[in-house]
Amino acid sequence: MADFRKWFIALAVLALMAGAASAQVGTATPGGSAGSLLACVATAAGNPQIRPEGYTELVGDIVISCTGGQDLQLGAAIPTTNIIVFMAPSVPITSRFLASNGASEAVLIIDDAGSGLTTGATGAYGPNAPQIPCTTAQQTALGGSQCPAVVGLDNSGTYEVAVTPGSFGDGFEGGTPAANVYQGQVGAQGPLGNSVTFYAVPVLPPATTGVFRTFRVTNIRVPVPGGNLSGTLQAIISTSPSTILPVSGTAINIANVGRPMTASVSPVSSAFQQCIPASVALTSNIYFTEGFATSFKTRVVPGGYFNGIPGNSNGNTLYAAEATNTNPNIQNIPGGQYGGFAQNSESGFIFPSLSGTPASGGATYVAGLADYGTRLKAVFTNIPSGLTLYVSTVSGGTPPPVVGGTSVLPYAVLVAINSGEANPDNSSTSGFTPVASTTNGSDGLPAVALAANSNGVASAVWEVTNSNPSAIDTIVVSVYISYTASSSTSANPYGLPITTLPLGAPVNNVAMSFAPEPGGGTFSTANATSGIGPIPRFAIISTQQGQWTTIGLCQTTLLYPFVTGASGFDTGIAVANTSMDPFGTVNQTGSCTLYGYGTTTSATATTPVAAQPVVPGCDSIANPLPATNCFGGAAGNVIPAGQVGSVLASNVFSGFTGYVIAICNFQYAHGYAAVTDLGVRNLWSSYLALELANIGAGVSPRKGISSIEVLAH
Repeated sequence: MADFRKWFIALAVLALMAGAASAQVGTATPGGSAGSLLACVATAAGNPQIRPEGYTELVGDIVISCTGGQDLQLGAAIPTTNIIVFMAPSVPITSRFLASNGASEAVLIIDDAGSGLTTGATGAYGPNAPQIPCTTAQQTALGGSQCPAVVGLDNSGTYEVAVTPGSFGDGFEGGTPAANVYQGQVGAQGPLGNSVTFYAVPVLPPATTGVFRTFRVTNIRVPVPGGNLSGTLQAIISTSPSTILPVSGTAINIANVGRPMTASVSPVSSAFQQCIPASVALTSNIYFTEGFATSFKTRVVPGGYFNGIPGNSNGNTLYAAEATNTNPNIQNIPGGQYGGFAQNSESGFIFPSLSGTPASGGATYVAGLADYGTRLKAVFTNIPSGLTLYVSTVSGGTPPPVVGGTSVLPYAVLVAINSGEANPDNSSTSGFTPVASTTNGSDGLPAVALAANSNGVASAVWEVTNSNPSAIDTIVVSVYISYTASSSTSANPYGLPITTLPLGAPVNNVAMSFAPEPGGGTFSTANATSGIGPIPRFAIISTQQGQWTTIGLCQTTLLYPFVTGASGFDTGIAVANTSMDPFGTVNQTGSCTLYGYGTTTSATATTPVAAQPVVPGCDSIANPLPATNCFGGAAGNVIPAGQVGSVLASNVFSGFTGYVIAICNFQYAHGYAAVTDLGVRNLWSSYLALELANIGAGVSPRKGISSIEVLAH
């Protein structure tokens, strides 16, 4: 985040830190004049970490600090120069366009106007001057700049100051301050968009010993993905003509790429069964963790930290960190620290006097003001019909005393479901409005249901309202599920109206990232690195995903270790549905599917051929012939509670020798097998089938799970 808010209060600090002072800060030596050449040096007011996922990351301020030079003739026009800032490596500048010609939110502030720093000058000059804009259109008007500045004197007659022509009396004192906030045009120098230019900037030499003049460049944003940036970003300063503003130290570090955010999903319960109802039951937690301490940012600096400047406190009130763009006194102090929150805001130096519409019919934006705070997104896939998915509308943990206030307890609120991930926090007529809860989850947090689309996909977006700029924060949100049980039927053998996923289908997945991102449809990768689009916006640089729930199917998986239907032998395979008992078990009905693994020898073949195809449950195919082309029960296509289904291997696995896995669509199935030689030698052997650990919905045998063959008992 740009350190444009760093506030240099003490004059001693100002004297020690070249480039950090404001004009006419200090005390003039009585009767003294520098009487020397103008000397200027460019330094970085900060070197913040920026997010590797971000397309609109604020870099550190650039401060050009000047001393010396000769007094100019009173009333004379102040000489001007063009100041150009290039990015190195060459990455495009993504500061918001406020006009279609690249006139942007990036600004150059002379003498830290409006900062209120102690100054030797008397009157509304230097740091005490009002912030007066000079737009790109005014700077580049035909016939010359429409922001002229001439030499005047402050009220005491001691300091030379920049004033508008004709605004002073015979003594050259008390004139109207000249423009001191210059708008930058992005991409005017070269075709790469890696520069911002400030035209016709007046340069009044400080001249007097002990006095500085400063030019602060702020609100420069850059993309990390899609550019050429992976480590340190530098700024290269150029002036034209350079004799007006000679700058040394022109290559300075203004940002370093930090670590990416990490996100994960952690199951809370694995006890869900398809035939046992659930009601807004906590199934998992999603964790979003900062890559560095200022990765999660509020929209603006929370209220109450404006260093006592009158009219600049919006208070420690609800959602103050998502404040409206109609408040002209939010984050408008050049170099202000704002109580340590300076690098914890998505917005830069906010300047309501400079606004514009970058595209025809588009919204009007204020320079420096982001659209919202950091947003965190979860996209849920494979939501089966019959199941309702919920998310918490707030993050877990201890809530802050005032949401969106000055508390540093990390917190986030739900702001969008299924759409609107780039909707601004507010407009001139409405305040910040999070998504309202409709119920409470089983962990006590307020929650709301997500409506899955026809593909079983839903999304949720939370916005950071509180964060700690001095610690690595983790935002935790909850995921819940609801479904109801119903009577089992042949069409609904699990006893629930939940559509089960086909064997081998993807599991229930959630993908986590910053928001907005191109996949949300709010901007495209084609314009992600331009000066248009929402701020902030992000790329997905690595896949971060996990399974948001596991619902155990109401099934039993049985292993028959040896089955043969080869010539002269046969195996009887039986399954008992023991869900009818005196212990109050819910009766279930279903069929079984048989999977054979082994070899088959035909009457004419002398070598083994492919194994038999799957023998489906009789309720799942057309024209079933129980015990012939499918596995059914004594009563027909399914095995009711309290009954037994059986089949001969010779009927469904002719010539087969191997093992069989039976997946039955009811709980409490038990298996029995008997092997005989069909009376040739009167051999007979029998065994109980082994029950294997069950698997979740959507996971196929042998696929997606390494522990399928775990004996349950």
